[in-house]
Amino acid sequence: MAHDACTEVRLSTVNGVIYLLGNPQSHEVLKVLLPRLGNLIMDSASAVRAAVADLLLLSNDIRNFHFHKVVSIDILVSTLANDQPLVARKITKLLMPSYFPSKVMEEEACKRMITLIKRSPTAGARFCEFAALEGASLRPLMKLFKVLNDLIMSSVKLDEEIVEGLLVAASHLCTNLAKDASFELALREELSAEKLKTFFTVASTSRAQSSICNIISTMSLDAVGDLFEDCMGLINRFCGLSDIIERQAEIRSAHKMILSCGWFDDMFGVLVGCLQKAACGCHAKFGIELGKQNVGSAKRRTKSSIKVSSKSKHCDGQRSSNTDINRFSEDYASAVGVSWQIKDLLLHENSRKAMLGSRHLESAYSALKVISEASVLYCLQYDYLNTWSVSAYTTLTLHMSLHNIKTDALISDMTLDHLLHCANNVFRANHNNTSDNDSLPSESLNSTNTKIAPGYSKDTRECQTGTSLTKQLRISNMVKMLTAVLKFVADATAMNLVTRSQDRCLNFTTENVKFIITNLREHSIAQSHITEEDLKDIFICLKSSLTYSSKLLNIMLKACEDSSCQAGAYSLVNELFNLIVSVEEFLGYGYAARLVTVIQSWVPDMILALGSNCLGKQTPDKGICSDSSENAAFHLPSWFYILARVELCEQRDTNSDDDTEGDQHAKDFSAFKRLVERMSMLLKSNNKILDAVGAIFLTGSLSALQSKRFDLVLGLLHFVSVKLVSPEHTEWKELKLMLASIEEIYPKVEREAEELGNNESDRQKLYSAKALLEPVWASFIYDDRRHSMEEE
Repeated sequence: MAHDACTEVRLSTVNGVIYLLGNPQSHEVLKVLLPRLGNLIMDSASAVRAAVADLLLLSNDIRNFHFHKVVSIDILVSTLANDQPLVARKITKLLMPSYFPSKVMEEEACKRMITLIKRSPTAGARFCEFAALEGASLRPLMKLFKVLNDLIMSSVKLDEEIVEGLLVAASHLCTNLAKDASFELALREELSAEKLKTFFTVASTSRAQSSICNIISTMSLDAVGDLFEDCMGLINRFCGLSDIIERQAEIRSAHKMILSCGWFDDMFGVLVGCLQKAACGCHAKFGIELGKQNVGSAKRRTKSSIKVSSKSKHCDGQRSSNTDINRFSEDYASAVGVSWQIKDLLLHENSRKAMLGSRHLESAYSALKVISEASVLYCLQYDYLNTWSVSAYTTLTLHMSLHNIKTDALISDMTLDHLLHCANNVFRANHNNTSDNDSLPSESLNSTNTKIAPGYSKDTRECQTGTSLTKQLRISNMVKMLTAVLKFVADATAMNLVTRSQDRCLNFTTENVKFIITNLREHSIAQSHITEEDLKDIFICLKSSLTYSSKLLNIMLKACEDSSCQAGAYSLVNELFNLIVSVEEFLGYGYAARLVTVIQSWVPDMILALGSNCLGKQTPDKGICSDSSENAAFHLPSWFYILARVELCEQRDTNSDDDTEGDQHAKDFSAFKRLVERMSMLLKSNNKILDAVGAIFLTGSLSALQSKRFDLVLGLLHFVSVKLVSPEHTEWKELKLMLASIEEIYPKVEREAEELGNNESDRQKLYSAKALLEPVWASFIYDDRRHSMEEE
């Protein structure tokens, strides 16, 4: 049972043994059996490991039971070092009598603790983290803190790993001791500026330096000496930190220390200097015009700027190459790290307040603006360009807007205009060069005469061979970039920070969805080169884009009532339906089904957007189809074709021998059918909206009739007459738009069937379409006409 594949069985086994330990008569037998359960301390389930730790704690209280005979000390120490806090705390309590006993002299207890740290620095540090929580007296812990500090300060040569363990352990002890005000004075006396400087000297790892920062910020020490350079060295040690959780935690500790020491503005100046360096690189490489803040920063040499400049050496060091290409990629990587830090600092109230009050704020905004423009416009050409700068740029904009930071213009509108312009350049390049995705957008927002800098044109060797990413992964990167822009558009609109450009927001969102659909086909063509991990990454982008698009649609439907917004909403919702169909066609049912689940809560908004044009045109005597010139210009969305094919397939399902290839293809759209069924069910609850949306499908059928697409006519009319409103439905009298539309469609279908030549198949489709409309025509239109004529 201890080796059973089911976690519940293994957990029940351990709990059962714990229960048996309560009976003294079982002890002799359990002495033999318990070692067989020892391997469960390394079980894959944390609940089982915690239960084994409880078992060891219980057995340790029983005479003649020895826990180390069940699980070896080496394994327990390894578990303490690497397991989750819940299990580590239990192991700490178990090992307390061995490594920090309360019944011996403090000096002896400290020696044992040092032994544990030297045996396993990580385990020793975690022991110190939980010792106070598991009952250790604070006075011996204060003594241990002093012993650890003395050992770090001693001339004894210690391994890098042991020094790190000592500093991390000291940091944990300081955190626990600082909670008791009676130890504050002793701690401050122990932590002199000279001693802290020595700590930084011997701390060669980032985790060790991070622990020193934690000590300083915990105690809010004032006399910390000249440690700014050391702390900035920790911050600037990593560039690509965005995916490494441990490094993020270390940098946060440095941020916390700098904030507590009142050095935030100096630190922010250094970070902004890194951004400005990357922005200058974007200007040199891509010809993007620098803002006034970036231009001025290169010329100013005030006392404060000289100080920042000297500290910026951290950003300039360790260049692996003297070439312009490598220099820019390294500067950009530094800017990515700074972008992550800006986003992270904005999450916390104290650091956010300090940043928004900094004299470097506008310079940071201007630099991020330039880097973001380069990232959006050129991410299809350079694989190291990513979304972090755009994300930091938009996040900073939102916070500046919400806190009413004064600028030359409303900053949310400035950022929105800038990003929409960049995105439109990408869409324009994509439309103009559908067969050549390597073309560069030539227009920069800030200058109509912007040119690519000499030596960096699209034909350079770097652009052609300087990346290992596939074309599909670059497109995926572009989709991520546009999704970051879309998130800002949706968030800014939801916060009422967008005072204008609602039409542009809808148009951008529509174009973004079109861009995704177009490139889904390319993913499908080269799907053999895409891993499952890449597909998951693509799906996350699709899910985000769909959610933000639906959110924006919801906001716009509430806020805008003019015809341009209604037209924009109608176009967007059709592209969202097209996206669902495209995902199911090119990525498969599984991904489409998950998207349909995501969009379920937004279906009512999609329905309203679909009928928005008609809702504004409802009249008692005219349908949406009444103007033939409008019908000629009516653009049939792609998903109408799939809907029609699905309907025809269902209509012919009873005759299995009559399945065509198109019918079989239609049967594959199960997720799309689920979405349509949900839409149909909701439509039946409101006749006014049903009338408007139904008129859209009837308009589509009339447009298809004029284009001689008789299969499409039959499919759409089958959906309206069978799924939306059955012919015998008494509520047809309330559906004025649909009745007016049918009044125009029915005679045209009848006339088209009579005028057809020898094409019997098409004639049969039209006869079937006529049969679907005939009951409604006879009951609600023809009879009304006859009664009207009789009255006249």
